[in-house]
Amino acid sequence: MYIKRDLEDKISKYLIKRKESLAIIGPRQAGKTTLIKHLEEELKKEKKKVKYITFEKRSDLALFNDSIEDFKDLILDYDFVFIDEFQYAKEGGQKLKYLYDTTDVKFIVSGSSALDLKYTVGKYMVGRMIDFELRTFSFREYLSHKDSKLAGLLKKRIGQKDLLNFKIKDGFGEEINRRLGVELEKFVIFGGYPAVVLSKTDQEKKVVLENILDKFLLKDIKDLLELATVDELLKLGKFLSTQIGNLISYDELSKVSTLSNLELKKHLNVLQKTFIIDLIKPYFSNKRTELVKTPEAFFIDLGLRNSLISDFRMLSNRNDAGALMENYAYIMLKHNLGDISELKYWRTKSSAEVDFILEKEQDLIPIEIKYTSKRKVGKSFFSFIEKYDPKIGIILTKDYLAEERIKNTKVKFIPLSYF
Repeated sequence: MYIKRDLEDKISKYLIKRKESLAIIGPRQAGKTTLIKHLEEELKKEKKKVKYITFEKRSDLALFNDSIEDFKDLILDYDFVFIDEFQYAKEGGQKLKYLYDTTDVKFIVSGSSALDLKYTVGKYMVGRMIDFELRTFSFREYLSHKDSKLAGLLKKRIGQKDLLNFKIKDGFGEEINRRLGVELEKFVIFGGYPAVVLSKTDQEKKVVLENILDKFLLKDIKDLLELATVDELLKLGKFLSTQIGNLISYDELSKVSTLSNLELKKHLNVLQKTFIIDLIKPYFSNKRTELVKTPEAFFIDLGLRNSLISDFRMLSNRNDAGALMENYAYIMLKHNLGDISELKYWRTKSSAEVDFILEKEQDLIPIEIKYTSKRKVGKSFFSFIEKYDPKIGIILTKDYLAEERIKNTKVKFIPLSYF
């Protein structure tokens, strides 16, 4: 069963009318191969000559690695060539550049390591490649499978508007907000890996998540780091799972994982580049009053995070509900706002803090998560408004929908489940 991905519409704009190669990167088991096979079928419907290759097939990988001229002859007559698992190629960037420069073929490559594709390949393909990131299912993609009518309402009422352009009048009433909230709270427990979403029972979801963690993610990271075991990595992952939205203490992480500071930072970098976690930096303008560059960690998929700590209880029974919803908000903001700017957090030595700060076109937009049905504005949010006088501020709620002015700032209260 194919569930339409939001990324499909973005890619389609660059698929036919532009010469550049395309790279689709993202976590293992996030649906890259499924998306590629779907794009292949769509192109074939338009009578295009398409070739699909996966470098998990050793013979095709060997041909590319050992004889690029023979590989070139093999693909020369096609309009489009999809190469899956491209990260396995040796000197892949140099060879892809050669193929790009000497053929009229449109190349679409995919891989699960940003270390290999975005950087190693990208440096050879400057001006020749456009990168796209496919993560696990967004809440809307999940909802299109679980409740197509509810997903249809969201699409009709809110459409493709991003969070910043949302108008309060487009919001829903109490019952639809309740239904959306129920589905969102299910979603944050098991996350958005396609195989998990398509599983029928909670027990099946747990088993699938364990397999994704053990057979794919840990294996990839173990190979990248050339580890004898993954014990330290698991300790690090489990500890980070309990630290969502908190400042990272390298000394504490080093003690827990038994890794040196140097090895710890190497492990954290690989966890980022293999799409397990994201690290976000603080926003600061005054180094004397605002904290130094200590990052916060968020997981890219909450099902994976909950699997690491073996906790799949529903939100109402958890003491980490606030942290879960803050992490979900981070995932949603990255998906909804794309690459328009970098998300940061704000925290001062006097303990004032705002969950996320968005910098857009030299404007600062504070975004706070208050997962409640009531109006709630924290003192720190007021402090940020007084200090920076932003044009707009956003508070993401459970189902409270409103708009008001605080000083010169238009503050929108928007349910998390809308995006």
